[in-house]
Amino acid sequence: MDFREIQTEGSYLIRGYAPGELRINEERFNESLMLFRESMWSGWLPERSGDLEAWHLEPLVDSGVEVLLIGTGDRLQFPEPRVTAPLVNNRIGVETMDTPAACRTYNLLMSEDRVVAAALFLTERAG
Repeated sequence: MDFREIQTEGSYLIRGYAPGELRINEERFNESLMLFRESMWSGWLPERSGDLEAWHLEPLVDSGVEVLLIGTGDRLQFPEPRVTAPLVNNRIGVETMDTPAACRTYNLLMSEDRVVAAALFLTERAG
């Protein structure tokens, strides 16, 4: 899938995704990423969404983020409630969906000037 319409100067936008790859702005990544409007964390998240722990998300508590989208790869896989509880307890919305849906939703919320973050796990590589 390729996204080209949204133009937000100086922001990290999802321009496309494919099995085993995310394209942020014009750069390609082959790892899970934490994405924000003005920053991106690589090397922070585990390879698989099932290995996500509360400490991976803890820095978001005081970040001003309104909602975290968790893109769990090819299919929806809810994290354990203990993983997202610190965010929920601090009134940060958490939405879990497959990664393609999280990519589309992230860009939509960005276009609405929402303070959103996305924890994106790769879809499976073909083959």
